[in-house]
Amino acid sequence: MTSTFCMRNLLRPGKVLPLLAVLGLGTLLAVGFGRANSAKGPAQAGKPQAGKPSPANAPRVQTVVVQHQSLSRTIEMPGTVEGYETAELYAKIGGYLEEILVDIGDWVEKDQPLARIYVPEMLNELDQKQAAVVRAEAGVEQARAGVRQAEADLASAEAGRDEAQTEESEKEAQRQFRQAEYDRVKGLVDTGALTGQRLDEATFQLAAAEAVLKSVAARIRTAKAEFNAAGANLDKAKADAKAAQAQLGVAQADHEKAKTMLQYATIRAPFDGVVLKRWVHPGAFIQPAEGNSAARPLLTVTRIDVVRVFVDLPMAEVRLLNREDRTVFDRINVLPGEKFEGQVTRFSPSLDVSSRMMRVEIDLENPQHRLLPGYYGYVTLFLQELPDTPVVPSSALLTEDSKAFVYVVEDGICRKRMVSINYQDGTIVGIASGLNRGEQVVRAGGGQLTDGQAVVPVADKTEKTSV
Repeated sequence: MTSTFCMRNLLRPGKVLPLLAVLGLGTLLAVGFGRANSAKGPAQAGKPQAGKPSPANAPRVQTVVVQHQSLSRTIEMPGTVEGYETAELYAKIGGYLEEILVDIGDWVEKDQPLARIYVPEMLNELDQKQAAVVRAEAGVEQARAGVRQAEADLASAEAGRDEAQTEESEKEAQRQFRQAEYDRVKGLVDTGALTGQRLDEATFQLAAAEAVLKSVAARIRTAKAEFNAAGANLDKAKADAKAAQAQLGVAQADHEKAKTMLQYATIRAPFDGVVLKRWVHPGAFIQPAEGNSAARPLLTVTRIDVVRVFVDLPMAEVRLLNREDRTVFDRINVLPGEKFEGQVTRFSPSLDVSSRMMRVEIDLENPQHRLLPGYYGYVTLFLQELPDTPVVPSSALLTEDSKAFVYVVEDGICRKRMVSINYQDGTIVGIASGLNRGEQVVRAGGGQLTDGQAVVPVADKTEKTSV
């Protein structure tokens, strides 16, 4: 009722201008109120956290939540299968191929005879060497008999020497007896108790005893000389025995050499495997390989229970290569859909000077012989594997003085966070340290922000599938 009264008063004559003024003021107030409401709109759209409102002029930034992924850096290169071991079998001695016992595709076992070469002159030589051994053995026995004879002669000479020395003692005793008798008789003759004739007899007997003693001494010297000669003969016999034994050793060595050389006439498998090639036929003349560039192999054998896959790795990726890096060999035309997993077994320490690539070998168990030499496919090398790694879009990464950083949004404030990188592929970046799962990172436009600046975060709903 009051409002109606006021309106009527305003509509009275003479009140038109004041009324227009009032309406204009109301319009201005309404416009100002509308602008104020529109200024609050973006803040409400950004949904700032309760109790922590963002300034009205804070920029809106798109953010992405840090996620964890298992990352890997791989490269795919052509790979070729070869046998784990491959040998071309040559002949060490020359002759005619008597027989060949295997053919292409045959499976062989280690030391199995594969071919035989007929060498008649070596058979004759072997017989000669055997005869030489028999002759040398007889010489050894003869020398041993000579040693025994010399030992017997030495023993006889020693006995003769000892006998002569014993007789010398006996004859010395007799001489002493005759000397004493001579001295007694001489004393009696000097006193006149005996006649001079008796002294002559004593003198003769003493001289005879001395002569016998001298004869025994001569025999002793002879016995000693014979003993020394027998010792020398024994030494010579022993030396002859050693020489005969040495000759026997030489003969035996020559015989063993002939036997060994003749064994080379049989070509044997160096390992378990399969025959890849056969180069000759029975009756062919086989040239020895030693020192002969014109010699040809008889057979080629390879081992395929384990195979080697060869890959040439570009120089740019060599720095990431390590032994035991995981590998997958697949896309083999003759084995569609099959995959063979393994790991890097060995690689060359240098690059090929023409291709600037490094030779890498992967050993694969092949018990069913599914992989054969010459098979061709593609090898995926897992050069770097990073399980459960924090990742952000490449657009979030910034650099300053060659150092990488991102902006992390915390309570409406962007914070500069230094990070270290372990993976980049142009789309995403793997973070080795500096970020944790669930943190909000500015997706793009970080170059326009400053550390500590207030922002209005807007989550990127598509990032869940793109990162």
